[in-house]
Amino acid sequence: MKEHKFFLIAIFFLSFGIISCNDDDNLDDPNFISSNINEVNWYGKPEININPLNDTLSVLGYGNNQVVFFKIKYVGEGIYNLSGNQASYYTTVGGDVITSLYLLGESNTSQITITDFDSEQNIIRGNFQLSLQQDWSNPENNIESLYFTNGKFKGIIND
Repeated sequence: MKEHKFFLIAIFFLSFGIISCNDDDNLDDPNFISSNINEVNWYGKPEININPLNDTLSVLGYGNNQVVFFKIKYVGEGIYNLSGNQASYYTTVGGDVITSLYLLGESNTSQITITDFDSEQNIIRGNFQLSLQQDWSNPENNIESLYFTNGKFKGIIND
């Protein structure tokens, strides 16, 4: 009986180890966006586009019924300060009913930095920090300011 229990426990830990290793493979995923939002970790999937008519780079990150969006006039690697309607964040229920909206405030320190662009593979990477103010919100989402820190993204630019 003891050998049987030991065998089951060994199988459990072996299975757990295999599953954990499979998750490590996702670290090389070319598409991710992550940040700390008010010191809470957030992870999502990006959708990245460049409009060739006006050189606008737009990054949409979505995960856990939360969506962050920013856009810049892309001229290459470097730091881009954000203002006006260049960034926003909203929450949803089920992905289609918007429950809160946050926009750049008048005095903000928001920026995006493009750190690398691989034109052969069409992959872009960078980091960002955002300071957003509530435009409107349902009472259950009533947080006045959102601070995105340690933001990072990497993704394939969609054609």
